[in-house]
Amino acid sequence: MKYLIFFLVFTISSINTCNNKNNKSTTASEKKEQHQSQEKKFFIISLYGKDISDKKLHIAFNEEDNRTFGFSGCNTFSCKYTIKDKQISFGFPMSTKIYCEKEAALEDEFFKAFGAIKTINLEQDSLFLKDSTNTTIVSGIYAKD
Repeated sequence: MKYLIFFLVFTISSINTCNNKNNKSTTASEKKEQHQSQEKKFFIISLYGKDISDKKLHIAFNEEDNRTFGFSGCNTFSCKYTIKDKQISFGFPMSTKIYCEKEAALEDEFFKAFGAIKTINLEQDSLFLKDSTNTTIVSGIYAKD
């Protein structure tokens, strides 16, 4: 009889534990959806005035944790950013280390831009990242995917 009671108590507590894990999983899924809704992704159209729309570069801004990430031509990258009014500054971008000979110069130029960018302007679905002389360094268009 003792063993039967022990078995029933163990079984019931296991069921509750499994249910709690499922609830946590659902909560994590909901958090992921909320996290994604805080992200704004832009396809890069130009860099230093050159049309690079065919290169498929993109940058996304996560407003919740002030982190930006994206694709720089061959590698993915991420870094922190801060915005105050329309002033923006980026931390040092970290990227994967794949070497693509044809895209290396583009990536170097793209990462160099992070140090020169001083302001951010959003006009409708367009992104403009500018230097201290108000020259557009990076322009992009909102990705509605």
